[in-house]
Amino acid sequence: MNKISFRILAGAALLMTLPVLASASTSRLQGMALPGDYTKDFTAIYGWPASVTSVGNLVYGELGNQLVNPVTNIPTGTERAMGAVLPNLWDGRYGVWAIHLRQQTPALGQGDVMTGPNPGQGGADANDNQNESFDIMWGKKFGSTSLGLRVNRSFFSIEDEIPGVTTLFEADGPGTANTGDPSLARNIFGFGVGMSFEMNSNTTTELSLLYQNRTFEVSTTPGNSYSDDGGTNYLFAGRMMWKWQPNVLVVPVAKFYSFDLSQKTVTAGTPTTFDNSIKGWQAGVAGNWALGSNDLFVLGATVAQNKLDVQNDPFNLNNGVLSSFGFSDEFEATETFMPQVFMSLESQVNSWLTLRLGANKGVVHTYKVSDNATGASETLTLKDSPFNMAIGASVKAGALTFDAVLDDNFYNNPIAQLMGSDNANYSWNDTAFNKVSVTYTW
Repeated sequence: MNKISFRILAGAALLMTLPVLASASTSRLQGMALPGDYTKDFTAIYGWPASVTSVGNLVYGELGNQLVNPVTNIPTGTERAMGAVLPNLWDGRYGVWAIHLRQQTPALGQGDVMTGPNPGQGGADANDNQNESFDIMWGKKFGSTSLGLRVNRSFFSIEDEIPGVTTLFEADGPGTANTGDPSLARNIFGFGVGMSFEMNSNTTTELSLLYQNRTFEVSTTPGNSYSDDGGTNYLFAGRMMWKWQPNVLVVPVAKFYSFDLSQKTVTAGTPTTFDNSIKGWQAGVAGNWALGSNDLFVLGATVAQNKLDVQNDPFNLNNGVLSSFGFSDEFEATETFMPQVFMSLESQVNSWLTLRLGANKGVVHTYKVSDNATGASETLTLKDSPFNMAIGASVKAGALTFDAVLDDNFYNNPIAQLMGSDNANYSWNDTAFNKVSVTYTW
């Protein structure tokens, strides 16, 4: 048997024993293009700490989410993680404990880097830290009320002390220190608290507050430094799960988030400060329909807004995009969805295979940028209706469930996808599985 035939058969075998659990993993949600706040899934614990009390015994692994340079299309790193939720430690007398070990710090309130706290490009978390030290959660039920707590830390530094000079880099990590923008690779200390209330047999209300202090500092010569000027970041959210009918769960959600990315530059002992921030909110509702025995259909909509207020462009938007339109480094960008509609379907084909697909559409999407420099008056407004679609699959093998996000063109030409790249230049887009997660429950 030649190598190509072997790869086709091996890939087909992997797909047939490869996978979905109707209640687990970041890959499951990404394979449905579905915001995780609007459905039941164990990944809610990252943004809703009180949910950790209802997960049960679980071990998960994020086996790879290939990050790709958007310009060169070359893979830049693999986002991997492993964690466990353990309600039976000490026979459950001291609550539920969860621990997460990650290669890269996830976005605020999310289980990975790729998913942001809000819809749209402006709703992404700007942090890029590859040195998460720990992420620990605890939760306990008190009658009809559940309490969840979370503490996490990400840290990296290099100190080189010579007479009269101290160099401190808090940046991207080993081998990449000071190669990226340290203002976007801030060290983190965060905590979260969540509470859920069972209002009645059909309704549960949940509140969540996540807080993070993010800092960085770079000083290379006496009297010269580059550091944060305040790093308060938080996300406040509330949602309700209302069992409207025996087969319909209605989930309204409201969220507000804020990232403070202000900076201070000291030159020859003279400080200059720049106020930079990202803020946003959303309010939406979704219906979760149970179809047949184990199928799920989700339909919902959200109105949302993201606002970037920039004085010195740490996001590199000007150099990358806006400079060609004559904008300065001081600008304000506002992104609005009025609304974004999302739809997802998950179907259990048989006892071991589940297929899924989903899409979202910004029905009325506006991105407006205003130049705020003194004397400037330029404004750029984009109005469009962005569309995003994803497909996924899950395979159950014994107690393990594998969730995969399939390449967008998988069903158009599955044989070529399973074979991999069909040319000499490697492209991640030629692979069948863009991301794979695994969960083990008992």
